[in-house]
Amino acid sequence: MAQEETKKNNNLIFIIIILALLGVIGYLLFNNNQKSEKIVEQEKEIVLTNDSLKMKVEELEGLQLQYHSLQAQAAQLGQSNDSLNAKIAELDNAIANLKKGNAVNINKLNAQIASYKKDLEEKEAEIIKLREENKNLSSSIDTLKQDKAVMNDSINNLRSVRSDLQQKYELASILKAENIKVTVINAKAKELTSDEYKAKTIDKIKLTFNLADNKVAPKNTKTLYLQVIEPSGAPLFDSSLGGGFFKTSEGKEIPYTEKQNIDFNNTNQSVTFVYAKGSEYKIGTYTLKIWQDGNLIGTTTLVVK
Repeated sequence: MAQEETKKNNNLIFIIIILALLGVIGYLLFNNNQKSEKIVEQEKEIVLTNDSLKMKVEELEGLQLQYHSLQAQAAQLGQSNDSLNAKIAELDNAIANLKKGNAVNINKLNAQIASYKKDLEEKEAEIIKLREENKNLSSSIDTLKQDKAVMNDSINNLRSVRSDLQQKYELASILKAENIKVTVINAKAKELTSDEYKAKTIDKIKLTFNLADNKVAPKNTKTLYLQVIEPSGAPLFDSSLGGGFFKTSEGKEIPYTEKQNIDFNNTNQSVTFVYAKGSEYKIGTYTLKIWQDGNLIGTTTLVVK
C-alpha cells in the first residue's frame, strides 16, 4: 500500500516537472520570437539599399537647390533669412551622412523630407508676399536708373560669392521648351500641318511649345526669343517686325526674329510665336531656335519645298 502511494507521488512530481519545463520552453520561444520581430522591424527602419540611398541623396540635393533658389530670391529683395541658411547647412550635413553610408531610420528620414517640403512651400509663400510688397512700394523709387543700379549691384554681389552649389542652381533655373510644334498659316488664315510646305502657301509661321516643370526657377518675368534661320544660315531679323539683338549667356550678341515676355508660374504653360516674314520663303530647311534670357532651350525645323 505504501509503495503504491509513493508511486503516485512520484508520478505527480514528474508531471509537475514536465509542466514547469513546458512553461519555461514556451516563455523562451515567445521571448525569442518577440526579439526576432523587433530586430526585423529595426532592420527595415535602418537599412537602405544602394539604389534607395542614391534616390534619397538626389531628393535631398533637389530640396537643397530649392532652398538656394529661395535664398537668391530673398537676397534680390534685400532680405536675409537665417532659417534658410540653417536649413541649407542641415541638408549639407544630412547629404554628407547619407553619402558616407551611415545608418539611418528610413521612417524618420521620410518624415524629415516631408517637413522640408512643407517648409519650402511656406518660404515660397513668404517670398511671393515680399515681392508683392516690393511692387507696391515701387512708386517710392526715385528713378529707373537707381533701380537698375541696385539690381546690378545685387547681381554683382551674388556673382562674387557664387559657390559650386549656386552654379548648379543657375543651371537648374534654365527653362526647357518641350512639345515643340511648328505649323504654317496661309493667306486665308487657315492653319496647315504637314512635314513640309510649299513656299507659296506660307503667309505666317506658328510655333507653339510648353515650358517644362522647373521647381528651382524663380516664378517671375522671363524673356523668350525666337530665332528663325534661313536655309543659307542667315538669321531673319527686322526691327520693324519686332526683331533685334540680345546677348547669350556667353556674352555673345546675336540677332533675334521676335521676342516676348511671359510670367513664369511653373504650370507647364503654353507659349506661342506667330511670325510673318512679309516675303516669299526660300526653298530648304529653316531652323527655329527658342532662347530664354540668353540660354538656348529648344530647337526645331521647318521644311519648305
